[in-house]
This record gives sequence, C-alpha cells and structure tokens, in this order.
Amino acid sequence: MFKRVPTALIVVFSVFIGIGNLSAAQKFIPGLNDLPLMPGLILKSETPVVFDTPGGRIVEVFAAGNPPAARIRSFYGETLPQLGWKPKSASTFQRDKEVLKIEISEDGKDRRIVRFSVVPKSK
Repeated sequence: MFKRVPTALIVVFSVFIGIGNLSAAQKFIPGLNDLPLMPGLILKSETPVVFDTPGGRIVEVFAAGNPPAARIRSFYGETLPQLGWKPKSASTFQRDKEVLKIEISEDGKDRRIVRFSVVPKSK
C-alpha cells in the first residue's frame, strides 16, 4: 500500500505541472497570429480591429502591462527578426508588403499601453 502512495503523488504532481505549463504557453496577438504577446502584457480586447483592403490588411490591437518600455522594445526587437520582420527603426518593422508599428505610451498609472498596428507598405 505504501509503495502506491508515492506513485500516486508523482502522478498528481505531474498533472499539476502539466497544467501549469499549459497556462504558461505563449500567447499570440489576435489578428497577427504569428506575433507573440510579451509576457507581462495583457490584451485590452480579445478582438482586434481588422480591415482587408485591396492594398493589404490593416490590423490594430492594444495591450497593457507594467514592463518598462525599454524591456518591451527589447523583447520585440529580439523576437520579430526571428519571425521574418526586418527592423526599420526601434518601433517599425517590415515583412513582405506589411509594416508593423509598435507604439508605447504611459497611462498615468505606471502602466504601458502598447499599440500594435499593421498596414500595407506604401510604395
């Protein structure tokens, strides 16, 4: 009987660890399915503004959180090139025929508001 108790405890802990890993899975920004949401940021709305135009798509999503602006810039500056986005400036990236802008502002409550927008590349 006592040999089964440690085995049962291992199974129970494994289940909890597995559930914890699922909740820690990387979230992505809706409308920009291959763009990760930085840990510490929370989407302001699960529904992005998305328009399909003859020139390409237009997407706008907002997130908020407490990470410092420099850390947000660093996260996306390191992550986006791995996803094919080429930096054009500290806050602007281009991939194919789209331009991604990441604008960071303060809300007066020591939180950063991050605006992600994608527009077609202008000619």
